[in-house]
Amino acid sequence: MDVSVIQHGLPQAEILREAAAREAAARTAPSPAPQEPVNMELVLSELQQVSQAFNRRLSFALNEKLDQVVVKVIDSETDKIIKEIPPAELQHVHERIREVIGILFDERA
Repeated sequence: MDVSVIQHGLPQAEILREAAAREAAARTAPSPAPQEPVNMELVLSELQQVSQAFNRRLSFALNEKLDQVVVKVIDSETDKIIKEIPPAELQHVHERIREVIGILFDERA
């Protein structure tokens, strides 16, 4: 409820009518259109083309413990990992946090 309306001394009936009108407008507002599924193969191929332009290779993997995608940027000439997203250290921390949360819930049950 908007407090500034009360300070101006509008009658309460008018305030309630305005609030009801705002709620009705919110209910009748069109819901967002469902998003179309993304063609991941197409996206990955485009990413590969862009990375080749920079003499880099991208490697995509799934960390099954976290159910999270891990991307490695690899130098094409030396095959060294330049960057890992998210970093391996952060992945390990995330795994440990999940383990601790699991232990806490087991103790409470």
